[in-house]
Amino acid sequence: MAAQGSTNRQIAKKLFVTVSTVEQHLTRVYRKLNVNRRVDLLAKLGPRFSNIA
Repeated sequence: MAAQGSTNRQIAKKLFVTVSTVEQHLTRVYRKLNVNRRVDLLAKLGPRFSNIA
């Protein structure tokens, strides 16, 4: 969802979690994938994640 342009607030609302929870999980993902920005996520995840709603 983050790689597709959803905001942290939008992700939190859709998943019924807090914005803080989304931020914490994204921080871990960024570290594991060695990315610094949201726009770099899709490149690291590959094309199979481009169609996930």
